[in-house]
Amino acid sequence: MNRKQQEKLGDLLLDVAKYIITAVLLATWFDDVSNWSRSSYLVPMGAVILTAFAGISLYDHTDQVVEEKKKRKKKK
Repeated sequence: MNRKQQEKLGDLLLDVAKYIITAVLLATWFDDVSNWSRSSYLVPMGAVILTAFAGISLYDHTDQVVEEKKKRKKKK
């Protein structure tokens, strides 16, 4: 998988994490939260953490670091 595809997959995973958060928030508005078990909270939180971590890890930050170093050298 090339870098561009990895970044697109990373974007997709971050979007999935946001959608999970949105779904849980909407569910709390339309349902009585006092009847929820712990797994109703822990499973979505775990899914958000895993998908967000996977999405962030797929980004290639080396380009940003190289550009920042170039900018610093130009300022000197």
